[in-house]
Amino acid sequence: MHGTRTPLRCWLRAMQWLGDESTSVELAELLGVTYKTAWLIGHKLRDALTLEADEKKLSGDVAVTGGVYGWRCYSSLIPEPTDQPIVIGGEMNGESVLFVKLVQMDPRLAGKSRLLTRYVYDVFSEVHVETEFKKVKSFAYRGMRSLKPLSAVLMHAMNWFDHTLQGLGPKHLQAYLHHQSFVHNFSHSRTRMQSHILRLSSSVRSITYRELTQKKRIFANYRQVA
Repeated sequence: MHGTRTPLRCWLRAMQWLGDESTSVELAELLGVTYKTAWLIGHKLRDALTLEADEKKLSGDVAVTGGVYGWRCYSSLIPEPTDQPIVIGGEMNGESVLFVKLVQMDPRLAGKSRLLTRYVYDVFSEVHVETEFKKVKSFAYRGMRSLKPLSAVLMHAMNWFDHTLQGLGPKHLQAYLHHQSFVHNFSHSRTRMQSHILRLSSSVRSITYRELTQKKRIFANYRQVA
């Protein structure tokens, strides 16, 4: 927020808006600013979430599953160029999901089918799960009964992208995945959610509109998983 000309009260209301899963159009109306300004505020807040999420790794009892954003149930299993594989990992306590991390994966890992393989989940675990963990369970299909609470978080995110945001391209998909992870992880406490994003926003470097619009998704340099 350093150097911003937007009043602090607008930033504070935007932090509350972030937890409401609203659109930039609704934020613009709420704050009385242009759509471009609202879009920029939203993405600056998501950038702060991204910097934190990139450092956070899952630990304890971890479950992993995923799906392909852009795949409709009635279409072919053959991948399309617009498909975006997404993996969700969760710290679990029995059937309860304590903490989640949603990650846009490199489409090249998905292979020749829209059904993600265990290899994709192994790659995710290598990068996003602590080396000291109790156990990691991975499930190749969404909707398995034993993993339904975790799959529900992923399905909610995909539905929000389609029905509220009217679809997302690959460029900003990861930022919105971090947004969804954040909303889920702090859903039990709105006060904690706002104070957390305020702390993050005041401690990270300010990013410009040009940097946000030119930013490209860089996938981790995954090494071969045995």
